[in-house]
Amino acid sequence: MKFIAAAATALVLAIIGLTAANAAAGTRPPATEHFEAMSTNPVSAVATLIARGPITIGGTVNLETGRAVLRGGKLTLTHHQLHGSSTFNSRTCLATVTSSGTYRITGGTGRYRHVGGHGHYRLTAYAIVGKVHGKCATKVVPYAQETLLTASGPIRQ
Repeated sequence: MKFIAAAATALVLAIIGLTAANAAAGTRPPATEHFEAMSTNPVSAVATLIARGPITIGGTVNLETGRAVLRGGKLTLTHHQLHGSSTFNSRTCLATVTSSGTYRITGGTGRYRHVGGHGHYRLTAYAIVGKVHGKCATKVVPYAQETLLTASGPIRQ
């Protein structure tokens, strides 16, 4: 009986020690992070970014390179497109692009050097071009555009 009590005490102390060590090391179980990026600029891939979750901060993200610039450092994200489509309405001159897939945080600097995570994303973009002689001018910069990217998944710091 003393052996069982001693073993139970040792187990409890080991669990407390591991919990204290994890807390001291700053490791936490992954929590869900939500990213939203929006742009209305037809000539730039840089969008305004808001992150909500364990990291709640604003910044910018380049939608082509996946580099996010945040206060205190940078994050690099890569993506893998699983679905994508584009349509163009020649009557209204509206182009629509959708994309969805997975992403992974592949690097970080500064405050984000130990951040990792992955999840799913969805991108929707709309653009409208003007008409020239009654037809959509497809080789010009859109006069109105919006791009919205949403992503979420577990993140660890």
